[in-house]
Amino acid sequence: MAQLVFIFFLLTSVFANAEAIKSSAGVELGGNGSLMLSDPSLGAFGAGAGLQGSVFYSMWDERPIGAKLRFEILQMQQTALQKTASDYILTGSYLKSFTQSMSVISVGAEGRFKSQFQSFFWEALLGYAMGNPANVTVSYGVNDVNVVDTLQTTSSGFVISGGIGLSRQFSEKIIGVMSLRTLFLIGSIYNSTTLNNKAFIPLPLMFSLGVKIPFDIGK
Repeated sequence: MAQLVFIFFLLTSVFANAEAIKSSAGVELGGNGSLMLSDPSLGAFGAGAGLQGSVFYSMWDERPIGAKLRFEILQMQQTALQKTASDYILTGSYLKSFTQSMSVISVGAEGRFKSQFQSFFWEALLGYAMGNPANVTVSYGVNDVNVVDTLQTTSSGFVISGGIGLSRQFSEKIIGVMSLRTLFLIGSIYNSTTLNNKAFIPLPLMFSLGVKIPFDIGK
């Protein structure tokens, strides 16, 4: 992933010597709702909410499609919506809740278009997620007594992400942004011995608000 970032900034430097590049940088903060799905053999199903924040840089902003770099921190949590056995974690237990946490750096394309007198944008990114400590909670008995937290780690690996957003110019140097995005980790979401071969699949829908500052690079 470091090589992708290096190439991104190398291209920026090369084009900076040729002509001015319309660029922008900003920050977004927001929340997410997520579903936890699994393959039929596990039977897990959950839903919940979490938080995320990111900083980003885009270039060739005057063109219909430009380049984008994003770094974000994402936290998700889901509660099991049906009682599902989890003997592969602890014998006689049932799934109760899940958490995931990761830091993601991504590069890709950002497109821009206007509709109904509004300025919209979309993005499609490929990135690498660095997994952080996480947790899967199980319980015993019908009334969910004897709750046990099992320490896990969110897997590191490649991710794909994308979404659509709305931007509005507040002043010459301040542009407001609102976006709705999703993200998918390629591979198992947990890398512990008991769960790294289990198909748990979190599907987040991330809503964010933020601002960006436009500027030129080069001549």
